[in-house]
Amino acid sequence: MISKCRKYFAGSGLGPTLLRAAFGSMGLRIAGMGFAFLVGVQLARGLGAQGYGIYGVAMSITALLAVPTEFGLPQLVTREVAAANTRSEWGRLKGIVQWASRTSFLVFAVVAVGVLVWLYLSNIAIDSELALTVLAGLTMIPLVALGKIKGATLRGLHHIVKGQLPDILVRPLAFSAFLLVATGLVTRMTPSMAMILGSAGSGVALLVASFMLRKSLPRQVATASVASSSPDWWSAAFPMALSEGMRVLQSHVVILLLAAIAAMSAVGAYRVATSVALIVSVPVTMLSVVCAPVISSLFAGGDNARLQRLLRAIAAGMSLGALLVALPFFVAGDWLIGWVFGAEYLAAVPALQIICLGIVVSGACGAGAALLNMTGNHKHVTKASGISLALLCVTAPVLISYCGILGAAVASASAQIVWSIIMWLDARRVIGLDSSVLSLMFVKS
Repeated sequence: MISKCRKYFAGSGLGPTLLRAAFGSMGLRIAGMGFAFLVGVQLARGLGAQGYGIYGVAMSITALLAVPTEFGLPQLVTREVAAANTRSEWGRLKGIVQWASRTSFLVFAVVAVGVLVWLYLSNIAIDSELALTVLAGLTMIPLVALGKIKGATLRGLHHIVKGQLPDILVRPLAFSAFLLVATGLVTRMTPSMAMILGSAGSGVALLVASFMLRKSLPRQVATASVASSSPDWWSAAFPMALSEGMRVLQSHVVILLLAAIAAMSAVGAYRVATSVALIVSVPVTMLSVVCAPVISSLFAGGDNARLQRLLRAIAAGMSLGALLVALPFFVAGDWLIGWVFGAEYLAAVPALQIICLGIVVSGACGAGAALLNMTGNHKHVTKASGISLALLCVTAPVLISYCGILGAAVASASAQIVWSIIMWLDARRVIGLDSSVLSLMFVKS
C-alpha cells in the first residue's frame, strides 16, 4: 500500500518535499502513538483502576475546556502564516501569531475562572482527588494551546514534520520520562500528581516548539510592524472551533457519562480499551493521512479512474490492516490485557473487541472523510460528525445505564460506524466515487 501511494505521489507531480512530509508525518505519528500508549500503561499500572478512572474523567474535562482556549486557532494560524509567508507579508505573519497567542491566553483566563466558580458551587469537594486533578489539569491547557499555535506556525512556514514534533512526540516522551522518575521517588502515584507531570511534559513540548520556531522564522518578521485583521480572524476561527469541538466532545462524552452513571473503575477499564483501540486504528489513520494529498491531486486533474482505483486500494488496506491488528485481541485478549495493564483491567477486553469491530467496519467504508475534505465537500463531513455525535449522546446514557462499559463500547462503535457510512454514501452521491471495499466487487474502472 505504501509503495502504491508512493507511485501516486510521483505520478501526480507532488514532488519530493510533499512525499517526505507525508511519510515523515506517518513515522512521527507512529512513534508518538507508541509513547502515548506507554504513558497509558504507566498510568494504568501506577494509579490502579479507580485512580486511572479519576485521571480519565479529569483529562476529559480538561480536553473539553481546551476547546474554547484553542478555538480553532492552530488551523487558522497554519493557513494565515502560509499565505503571509508566500506573499512576504511579514507584518501580517507576526500579527496572526501574536493575536492567536494573546486570544488563547485571554480565553483560558475566562475558562479558569469559570472552573473555579463551578468547583465552588458544585457538590464536588474542593479538596477531593477529582477536583485536585481538574485543577492540576488547568495548568496544562495554556501550555498545550500555545505549543499547538507555535507548531501550527512552523507548519505554515512549510516545516511540516518539525511543526508536529513537539505535540505528537516530545509531549508524550517527556511525560513518560517524568512518570518513570516519579515512580522511583514516590511511594504512591495519585491522579493529581500524574496530571502535574503531564503538565510538565506539555511545558517541555512548548519550550521545544518555541526554540524551533525562533530558529525557523524569517529574519524580516522581527523588525516588521504588526498588521492585524482580528474581526476576519474571529469569523474564520469559529467554524473551525465548532468542528473541533464536536470531535473532542465525541471522544470524551462517553468517559463523562460513565463517570456519572457507573463507577470510576469502569472509566479506568474503558480508557484501557480505547488506548488499545488507537493501536488497532493505526492502519485506518495512516492510510488516510498519507494518501489525502494524492486524492486531492487526482481529483483536481479529473483522473477519476485512477482515483477510484486508489480508493479501492485504501479501503482494502484499511479494513484488512485493522482486522489483522485487532485479531490478537479477539484470540488472546484476556492474556494480552492482563499482561500489559494488569488483571484488574480484564473488564476492558469485551469492550475493546466491540470497539475493534467498529474500527474494522469503519475501515471497510474507506477514506470517505479524506475524499470529501480533499474535494471541497467538507460540509458533509461536519454534517456526519453532528449526526454521529447526536446519536452517541442519545444512545450512550441508555446503554451505559443497562450494560455499563459494554454499553459505552456499543454506543461508541455504533456512532463511528454511522459516521463512516454517512460519508461513504455522501461521497457516492455527491462525487460519484465509491470509497468502500464494495467497490472491489461492484465498481468497474
